Amino acid sequence: MTEPGDASQGAIVDRSSILRASTSHVFGSASTGGTRHSARQQPLAGCSSEMGNSHSLSVQAGDSQEIVGDEVHMTQECEHLLEMYTLPSVILTAEGVLRFCNASWRTLCGEPSSEAWTWLDTIVVEERAGVRAAIQRAMDAAEPADVEFEVRTSSGEAHTLCVTFGPVPLSNTMGFLGIARDVSASRRREQRLVFMAGHDPLTGLANRHTFTEALERAASLATTRGVPSMLVLLDMDHLKRYNDAFGHLEGDQALVNLSMLLRSHIRASDLAARIGGDEFALLLNGATIFDADDIASRICKAARGEFVAGARQVQLGVSGGIAAVEPAVDSRVIMDRADAAMYASKQGGRHRFQKWDVELGELATSGVNVGRVREALGNNGLFLVFQPVVSLKDGAVSYFESLVRMRGEDGESLLPSQFLPTIDRLGLGSRLTLRVLDLALAAIAEHPGLSLSMNLSATDLTDVALRRDVEAAIRSSVVDPSSVVFEIPESTLLSNLAEGREWIDQLANVGCRFVLDDFGAGLGVFVLLNEAHVEQMKLSRTVIEALRHSRESRMFVKAVRELIESQGKSTVAAFIETEAMLSDVIEAGFTYSQGYALYEPVADLEELTATMQRVHGF
Repeated sequence: MTEPGDASQGAIVDRSSILRASTSHVFGSASTGGTRHSARQQPLAGCSSEMGNSHSLSVQAGDSQEIVGDEVHMTQECEHLLEMYTLPSVILTAEGVLRFCNASWRTLCGEPSSEAWTWLDTIVVEERAGVRAAIQRAMDAAEPADVEFEVRTSSGEAHTLCVTFGPVPLSNTMGFLGIARDVSASRRREQRLVFMAGHDPLTGLANRHTFTEALERAASLATTRGVPSMLVLLDMDHLKRYNDAFGHLEGDQALVNLSMLLRSHIRASDLAARIGGDEFALLLNGATIFDADDIASRICKAARGEFVAGARQVQLGVSGGIAAVEPAVDSRVIMDRADAAMYASKQGGRHRFQKWDVELGELATSGVNVGRVREALGNNGLFLVFQPVVSLKDGAVSYFESLVRMRGEDGESLLPSQFLPTIDRLGLGSRLTLRVLDLALAAIAEHPGLSLSMNLSATDLTDVALRRDVEAAIRSSVVDPSSVVFEIPESTLLSNLAEGREWIDQLANVGCRFVLDDFGAGLGVFVLLNEAHVEQMKLSRTVIEALRHSRESRMFVKAVRELIESQGKSTVAAFIETEAMLSDVIEAGFTYSQGYALYEPVADLEELTATMQRVHGF
């Protein structure tokens, strides 16, 4: 043995002291066959006598294999040495009956209950066959073999052991010496990491990656075996308003509560996942459309709740879409179908579920697909380009109009005509407006003195919640509200006059400014001239093109301009695409102009900064 303090050997056990035994004195010659163990002695030099709470092992890797690797007869001296050994050790007959266990093993697994006690009694039932097979391999190969399994301690606690088994000769037969290492703590850490990689940290539900893999398996089973399944996507309604009213900690708790509700309404064979901020998904394995409809209806009813914070009332609930997992249909298409159905349910009034149908299918398979649109809204897939409105007197830039673009799958720039129809039909207009506002506020904050305009749609004007969210975003930002300009088309304002005036009054009180876009296309010139908070009128393409028609047309356009300016408002001649058109609007006396003949839209903010050197207000 090594002497205490021998740094060159450390905790290495001298295997010759354990294995070098006389072949004439085997275990069977010293006893009539019962299990034998002696009182624990002092440990071998250099080995710890304490197992610790986790039964950690103080032996260098490979020692256990070296100990069991030599085919020698075990003697009473060897048994005595194993008794002092700090690693749990056993000697078994070929049938698995315990011939010897040392004190460390007894501390871990308890005292043998009888002479017929077998060490397999401590192993969980599901793992016994695998352990027997590993021992048999060691016997057939006549060399050590490692096997890992779970045991139950005398107190019922589970431990994972890694045991190296090797054949040793017992009286006229072969037995096995097993030396164990407790790897419970490291396995628990590994299991925790595996769980974290596949689950949402807030709710404990499966995450998007895990759910996507499960959906792909379900789609494969539907194709190869005809196994039906249903996909349900859910979105928590009004979570942002709830966060604003009660705080994000309460919002997180609402998400946790919804996750618990989902678990309580699905079957053991189903899978629930959180796949986004307020988005959840259910995979109902083996379910029919009737099963999905029943589960979704019960969830929708149970999830609805009304909350009041001060003067604010917030009604939480869920909206969802249902799609069948059909044979020969790609899992991504199935997800798009459920996505389209979910946002159709929101557009139809929220707090409800919509089944995917052929009409929605046309949306999911044409143009920019649903998944791409949603990804763009949430993952920086949208960006702004900027086109200046310039003074026709000195060429100075008054403000920039923000024009939204989407990044295509290959990095190309997609125009609004390519993705806005999908957004409108899915009811995602408010999310688009808020995203454009966020981008505009960020650009203004980065370039002090910059004024940006953005467009409001008819859907925006009728969305009271969106108006509140827009006001809250502007008030909470660091930018001067007067640098934010909203453009409303004349026809849109005329069709939604009451709601439009509420937008104008509410945000003008914050300090924002308004421009009436596409002015002169209808009779708005007579109705809207007196809108107090509208500072500027941007005339329609039809009015501007009339300058080229006849002397009478030019006189009419000039009269419209003079009428607007008589009310203290400025005019913008938009859609100026040629030098000839620019000459016409200068001659007609317009204050400002905008179009490709002056400046093309600019995406590069450095270019924008250079142009901004000439910026001044209305």
